[in-house]
Amino acid sequence: MNLRVLLLAAPLALAACTSALASPAVTGMTKTSAAAPGFIPGPVTSGTFKTWVEGSTAVTYDTAAVPVGATAEVSVAEIKSGVRVTAALTGLVPGRAYGAHLHTNPCTANPAEAGPHYQNRIDPAAGPGKPSADPEYANPENEIWLDFTADAEGAGTATSVQKWRFDEKRPPWSFVLHERTTTHTGHGEAGTAGARLACLTRDPMPVYTEGTGRG
Repeated sequence: MNLRVLLLAAPLALAACTSALASPAVTGMTKTSAAAPGFIPGPVTSGTFKTWVEGSTAVTYDTAAVPVGATAEVSVAEIKSGVRVTAALTGLVPGRAYGAHLHTNPCTANPAEAGPHYQNRIDPAAGPGKPSADPEYANPENEIWLDFTADAEGAGTATSVQKWRFDEKRPPWSFVLHERTTTHTGHGEAGTAGARLACLTRDPMPVYTEGTGRG
C-alpha cells in the first residue's frame, strides 16, 4: 500500500474507532452494556435524576425523596493507602437523612437489579435474594457507605476512605440512595438502609485507559 492510500485510509480508521467508542454499548448504560467485559467504571460520574426511561443513567424511584432534577456526582480516586470515594448531591429534600452505598450492578427500571452492596471481602453466605447482613462483612470498613444529611439547600456530601482498592474484575457499577441511614449493625440486619430511592450508574471506560482513580 502506497503513502497516498495510507493517508486516505487513516481518517476512515479513526472515524471507525470514534464511532465504536460512542456506540450504545459504551454510552447506553444498560445493565448488560455498562458492565460488559473490556470496560470498568471511570473515576468521575455525574448525573441528573429523572424517572426511568430506557438508557437512563440517573434514575429516581421515589420522586418525593429524590426529586426529578436532583443531581449527584461520584468520584473515585486511588490513593497511597487504598481508595477514596466522594459523593456530592444537590436538589434533595432539605434536612433529610439518606443512606447511600456503592452497589455491584448498573441501574435499571427495577431498583433491586443494582445488586447488593459492593464488598471488598464477599460474604460467602450471601447470594441472590439473600443480601449480606453479617456485620463481619456488612460494615463501613468492608463496604462503601456514604450516608449524609442534606443541608438547608438540599445539598449533601459524604466520603469513604478505605485501605483496599476495587477489583477490576468485579467493580462497583452504581451509587444507590436509600430511605434511611445505615445505622443497623446487628446480625441479620447489618448494613440495611431501607428502600432504594434513586440510582446512578457509573460511566464506563475501556480497561486499558490509564489515569489516577480508576474504579
